Parts: sequence; structure tokens; C-alpha cells
Amino acid sequence: MQYLAICEDDLLFHLMRNVASKQAEVLFLVQDAAVAKRIKRQGGKVRQGDLLKEDTYKRIKLHHVDQAIVFVREADFQDRVCRLLRTLDKSLSIVALTPDKNGAKEPEDSLFSQLQLPDIFEEFCATRLLDTLNRKKVERIRSLFSEKKIHILVQHDPDPDAIGSALALRELLGRNRITTPIVTFGEVTRPENLAMIRFLDIQIDRITYEDLHKDGAQLALVDVQPPYFDKPLGRVDLVVDHHPKRTPFKARFTDLRTGYGATSTIFTEYLRAIGMEPSQRLATALLYGIKTDTLFLERGSILADLSAFTFLYPFANKAMITRIERPALPREDLEALGRALSRLQLDDGVAVIHMGEINREDVIPQMAEFCLHIEGVEWGVVSGLVKDRVVISVRNVGYVRSAGDIMKKLYDDIGSAGGHRAMAKAVIPLDRFKERYGEVSEKVIRQAIVPMIVERDEQTAHG
Repeated sequence: MQYLAICEDDLLFHLMRNVASKQAEVLFLVQDAAVAKRIKRQGGKVRQGDLLKEDTYKRIKLHHVDQAIVFVREADFQDRVCRLLRTLDKSLSIVALTPDKNGAKEPEDSLFSQLQLPDIFEEFCATRLLDTLNRKKVERIRSLFSEKKIHILVQHDPDPDAIGSALALRELLGRNRITTPIVTFGEVTRPENLAMIRFLDIQIDRITYEDLHKDGAQLALVDVQPPYFDKPLGRVDLVVDHHPKRTPFKARFTDLRTGYGATSTIFTEYLRAIGMEPSQRLATALLYGIKTDTLFLERGSILADLSAFTFLYPFANKAMITRIERPALPREDLEALGRALSRLQLDDGVAVIHMGEINREDVIPQMAEFCLHIEGVEWGVVSGLVKDRVVISVRNVGYVRSAGDIMKKLYDDIGSAGGHRAMAKAVIPLDRFKERYGEVSEKVIRQAIVPMIVERDEQTAHG
């Protein structure tokens, strides 16, 4: 291809020489002789002439040009240049670069297009600016840690996003599982997550509060924040998370991005910024973390999640992810799901299920996700008793709804509650739940949650 770049100064030359010149030949046309000299001195192919005279373009032989790019700041002048080009060549593709919508007017011409400079800047420069910022953050993160042991702490029942993020942090620090173990106060219970750590050979150790800082060990939290835990954690060196900040906390360095769909996206940006190519194992873990937390980019995701997913995809083992997603489901879980379905109640598009006493907490969000596959269901609200705690999981199919706000408003003062627009969770001590509501039942939970969901949906519809 051959481009004709028509411009007033050498700015367009600097923008194009490292992009278009690698793909095609670019001839620059300028009106000022001094500008032409500067472009030529820097290795550019340039012609100089009056931009509004036919002879200038006849000498160039427009029929050899595949596309003309016009960058003239004065709107009327640029419009006249574009009209002259079209008069001279009816089949020439023309792109006008304008500072804003007040630039060249787009006629009824399928071979003419207009690009705004802010859009071009965002498209080609935003990623590089973000990489610069993330490189600085990686340098800061690495400076936090000495040669001492580092505990990477995740939530009680870590999910793929937490596991992938923890693995990425260890890789960024250049550490191993002995010097930098991934730890939890709970255990991995969900079948898919167990399959993930088995297939990817990821070890997650159980730890106590007393051992967090044993022998001077440092502490990093990923995909979780200090207030999530029942007891103080002592000095926290690092927190990287995508969940909303519910209550204040102290940490030496914090990177919270509540607009992101997954913490794994943040760590992928770190890797990309420092030019670190992920191993197949790490790429698979991060890709699966993004996929599960965003429901394959359908829920709560933004362009950053898509960009991270695209970056990781060539490195990941997709066949292994398929194996992880189809683990054996224990019989008792199937029975719990069956009993729950038999009690399904549907009201204003809201499916509410109370599963009673169950052994595994992860069955509750599984059931809430499953509810969204039922015809007519837009919200899934599933609760259960796990030992001495009431666990409530909420999911919805929308993107502007307020699952996290609803749960926080209802239950955060008697337990731990919050989440995102399309997914949320509450964990309430049994005695405190009974103190407020008298009993734990589907009826009580329905009466509390459904009116708020209906009210929010009506506000959204009329907003």
C-alpha cells in the first residue's frame, strides 16, 4: 500500500513513521519548505507544494495512492483539501484527522472517513501510558519485600481469580512456593477450584493468625482486603484487589481497581507492562480467573478485562481449562441441588431458594448461578446454613443493577456483605440473623430482598 500524508508540520510524520511506514510506503506532502527539510533530514519521503493547487497532486500521481491522510488544523482549509482530492480522484480513500467534531464535514461519500485525534490517542497511546504506570507499580511492589518469607493470603475458600493472582504475584517477585507460599485460613472446597489447583500443580497451605508473621514473614493480600477477616492481620505490606472498599484499612501499598472485572486482570497488566511473557501454567490460571469472575466477559467486565484476556489467550492451555470446568461433582452436592430446585419460588423474575443446612458453602453460589439459566429468572437469591453462619448469594443477568448495594444495605451491619452489580454475597452469624429476623427461612429472606430488587429495577427502568 501507498499512503499520501498531507499535513502542515512534521507532527503527522512522527505519529506515522513507526506505525504505517512498517506496513506501507508513506509519502508526506507539506506546504512549508522548512517542514519538508526536517522530514527529509529524518529519513522521510516528502514533497513540498501548495496544498490547494491541482498541479501539486498531478506531480504526485494520485492514481498510485491507496489512501490519503489529511491533517490540517484549520477546518475550512482541511475541507477544501479533501474536496480537491475527491475532484481529482473519485476512487481515492480519504481519511481526515480532526481535533474535534468541528473538523471536516463528512459528505455522502463511502470512501471518506473522519477520525478524531482524542480517539486516535486513546486507541494507540492509552495502553502505553497504562504500561508506564503499571511498570512503576511493579517496581514499588518489588521494593516492598526483602529476602524474608512472604505469605500471600487469599480468602477462606479461594476462587480461581484469587489463585491465579497469587500465582502471578509470586512470579512477579521471582519467588518459589517455599519462600512465598499461598495461604488461607480456610480451604478450597469447590470442585472446579480443586481441579484447578490439581491440574496446575498449585499448592495452597492452611495457616493460622499466629503464624502469619512467624519469623518476620511479610504479608501480601490478593483478591481480598483486611476487613474481610475476623481478626487483625498485623502489618500488611500489599493489597491488590478489584472488590469495592467497604471499610478503611492500612497497608504499605494498595492497588484497588473496583471497575475491573477480576484481580487477575490487574496482574496481567503488570506482566504485560514489564514485558514478562507468562508461562503456560500462569497464563492458564489468570485466564481462568478472568473467565470465572466475569462469566466469560459477560458480567462486570470492561475493556481492560478483554485486553488482558486477549493477551493471555495465546499462552494458555485451553484444553486444560475445559478439564477444570468439568470436575466430578460429589453426590451430596447433586442431592442438595435437587432438593433446592424442588423448593424453587419465582416472584417478579426473582428466584429465591433456601437450602437449609449444607456442608459446603460453595454450593450456594453454584445454585445462584444455576438459577439464571431458568426461564423467566433475572435474579437468583440462594441461602443456606453453613455451621453457625447464614450465607446468602445473589446473582443477576443485568449490568446496571445493584446486587452489592442491596446486600450491603440489608446485612452489612450484622455481618459481612457486599459485592458487585451482578453478584453479591452476605455472611451473617446465625445468632445475629435470628436476633433481627426471628428465624432463618426462605420467607424471611424473600420478604427482605425481593421488594428492594423490584424497587431498584423500577428505578433503573424509569431512569
